[in-house]
Amino acid sequence: MSRDDPFEKWDIDPELKRAISPQRRAQLDAEARTTLDQLQELLDSPPPRRNLWDVRIGLLPEALGLPRDQVARAQDLYRRVVAMGGEGNTYVQEHLLDLLAATEDPASIPFWLDIVNLARLRDSFATKRRIYAIAALARLAIASDLPEAYTALRQLAHHARADVRGLALYYLGRAFLDAERTIPAEIVAELSEIVVRDSSFEPRFQARALLRAAEHPVLRDNPDGVYAFKVTHKWHKGVTRVIELKSEQTLEDLHRAIQHALEWDSDHLYSFFMNGEKYDHRFGVACSYEEDNPPWTDEAVLGELGLTLKHKFLYYFDYGDSHEFRIQVVGISPRAKPGEYPRVVASQGEIRQYPAWGDSEDEALE
Repeated sequence: MSRDDPFEKWDIDPELKRAISPQRRAQLDAEARTTLDQLQELLDSPPPRRNLWDVRIGLLPEALGLPRDQVARAQDLYRRVVAMGGEGNTYVQEHLLDLLAATEDPASIPFWLDIVNLARLRDSFATKRRIYAIAALARLAIASDLPEAYTALRQLAHHARADVRGLALYYLGRAFLDAERTIPAEIVAELSEIVVRDSSFEPRFQARALLRAAEHPVLRDNPDGVYAFKVTHKWHKGVTRVIELKSEQTLEDLHRAIQHALEWDSDHLYSFFMNGEKYDHRFGVACSYEEDNPPWTDEAVLGELGLTLKHKFLYYFDYGDSHEFRIQVVGISPRAKPGEYPRVVASQGEIRQYPAWGDSEDEALE
């Protein structure tokens, strides 16, 4: 799972809310109002150290959301929490967003759109806030089949920030595929346009992934060409290889080429994280041995991934010993020269796959 994907912790089962008795629901709503009262009092008269840890918001059952008559108030308090900062700030932010998302209020769409762009100086929660907001829109779309929620996600797919566009496309896919709804023809056409027109990797990758998941054809970039990848061991930066592969080859071929170039044994699990963030499965491609974790490396055709020059991603090999390699696209050629591919065109440094017990780091690099 992705450590930052709210969908992995949200319980979207509507039966959970229906199973709560009216008396228990009234009790929980009263507790929510009391907690918001406490937060408002603290914001109105902040203590000298601006400590938010005492707010008991984490004790509220997040899966049940807030009373509808408290949603607008909670949204206002959320903006004030962001502006105030202080200790415990991200704790309160995360729990408030969980509660607001679980409420599944269609009237909250403008709020989610607004906080995508909300930020302050030294804002450590800004990235997570954007993820929460976009995921909450997808949750609304799944729960209510709400056209306005789909429209909001499509709007964000054209945001000025490439990471927002990529996330919007990923969660747009969740909104359709998790709910087992057919993607309309106009959205398929829109995705096909993004594949061609967007110059940034993240939206290009996600648009293609969504088209593929919906069983629509995916444009292959550079169909007769070659990609050159510089592979660098994360912990031993003097160990590098430059490997060329054809557009028609796959991430599985790249994996095997790296193993061959290092003279290692390919006897462990491995994954690629195409945005460079380990465990972010929104951008993950796993080996085929991970049968419950698609998409898989032997299906990931290089020319269909949306790769751009200088793009960097991560190759993670052997989950026990945790070998991480930073990979950068250092060349894109329109025509493949005669010869066999993959092929190593530059090599520097050596590293043993299994250093002998007691070896120093220098000996392991021999």
